[in-house]
Amino acid sequence: MRLKEKTHRKFIEFFEKISRMYHGKEFELAYSDIQRETGAASVTLKRAVQALAEDGVIEVHPGRNSRYARFKYLLPVQEEEKASEGLNGTQNLEGGEGNTQPEGISANNEDVTELTQQVDHLRRRVRNQEMAIALLQDRLAEIEDKMRKR
Repeated sequence: MRLKEKTHRKFIEFFEKISRMYHGKEFELAYSDIQRETGAASVTLKRAVQALAEDGVIEVHPGRNSRYARFKYLLPVQEEEKASEGLNGTQNLEGGEGNTQPEGISANNEDVTELTQQVDHLRRRVRNQEMAIALLQDRLAEIEDKMRKR
């Protein structure tokens, strides 16, 4: 069950991005969110998740229901973060002590960034629910029209 290289890379990049957002910890996602973000069909999504799990890229555990799963990205992501921290550290050393930022401000910025990402995620989920409701309302209207014709 081998995926195309482009699809494989797309899913690895997606899971790496989400893992970075959750600071390398386990996270729960709806399959529909993954499908929307990657643009993959549901069959491709299932094959990709299974292939990545077999390759040792991610761990997959059951989520709160059948539409969710808990994932853990297993490949090292910290290299980019360490490299950027190293650059910031050398810039702080070169800039002198008058240029350094207090730790509270950088922690606050991380909290704001994390909250912003969570709000965006919730907005996407709400939009997804709105779309599902609209589809159900359309289907209900079709059924009501059929009943009136009889």
